[in-house]
Amino acid sequence: MEGLRRLHTTGYVTSRSHRKASSQRSMTSICVLALIQTLSGCVTTQAQPDGSTKVRLSLGAQVQSAQTATPDNFERQKGAALPSVRTTRLAGIFSKHPYDGTAKTHFPRVAVTVTDWSRSDCWSATATIWWSKSKSEVVPGFSVCWGQSVSFAANNAANLHLFMQQMAVDHSGNVRTVGPKPPMLAIPDRQPISERQQLAFQGFVQQLVLDTGWQPGAPTNIWLVGYDTNAPIKPTVPLVSSNGASQPVDAKSKAQLEQALGCAAIGPRFELAESMLKLSGWNPDQGVTPVTLAEPVNVYGVRVRKVAVSRDGGEQTYRSYLPGITVQQLAKSASLKLGKDGKTYGRLTKVGVLSAGMEGGEATLTCTVNTEGSEG
Repeated sequence: MEGLRRLHTTGYVTSRSHRKASSQRSMTSICVLALIQTLSGCVTTQAQPDGSTKVRLSLGAQVQSAQTATPDNFERQKGAALPSVRTTRLAGIFSKHPYDGTAKTHFPRVAVTVTDWSRSDCWSATATIWWSKSKSEVVPGFSVCWGQSVSFAANNAANLHLFMQQMAVDHSGNVRTVGPKPPMLAIPDRQPISERQQLAFQGFVQQLVLDTGWQPGAPTNIWLVGYDTNAPIKPTVPLVSSNGASQPVDAKSKAQLEQALGCAAIGPRFELAESMLKLSGWNPDQGVTPVTLAEPVNVYGVRVRKVAVSRDGGEQTYRSYLPGITVQQLAKSASLKLGKDGKTYGRLTKVGVLSAGMEGGEATLTCTVNTEGSEG
């Protein structure tokens, strides 16, 4: 009898448990159905050995886009004014060109200048990519935005440490430039940031490392030049006014630049031409790195958009890039003579030496002026 009572009691309790569980499952089903009505997705069920049911809910693309910011629009969601670093040439650059221990993979190198560090979640910067000791490319203003979670900082702390520990045998010491030589330290020893901004600095570097695909091991190949609010950040596209029309370039500025590129005349004051160059992201310290002009100029009857101007030291360089024509055609347009070597074209002008060549598969016309330290 005692056994029958236990069996009866057990059956009663089990029956109550089943009813309670059944009620809970019903409520759960209602919640799931309500959720399914608002979300696009797929629900599958699978019976388990213990009598329970496993429910799998696969959310549709609409939910994923609502919950997760994609790499390309993350900065836009965060409210940054500049395009994301992930939309520039820096995106995955070191993944595409990994260091393999050989000297030829000491490049590319990336020099980054921070232009706006006022926020705690996004910073702005410009960069110069060095593909070799003599070939570089300017990356106009971009934004880097990072996660604010503790897990983000913890997961990427090692990368920050390794970034700061980079070393180079051939460096510029304590002189920090946009390259091609890296400085002795990857980050400036003195930074214009407060203690409150230290976390932001760490987030910026950690996200930059992730977005460029940087890996440790190579001699210093990415560094912070410094912080400069006056660094040119405008992209190399025509400026647009509020009514949608491109802003015209001053005729005098254009004429002055055309005369310099043609090696015809370079006045003692070059500010007008420099103002035109700065509209396209040029800065006086970038060396012979080319920029794309907002408006084309005319050099010996050829429309030119891509130029490089360097006015540092005793030698000045004014270079035009002319894709689509041969060196011989260029030599004819600029009245250049074939040199004694039978390969190079050039001539002396009142200003300097005008010569034709090739760079990166493009014909170039270069005016070289030896100022011997004086202003050209």
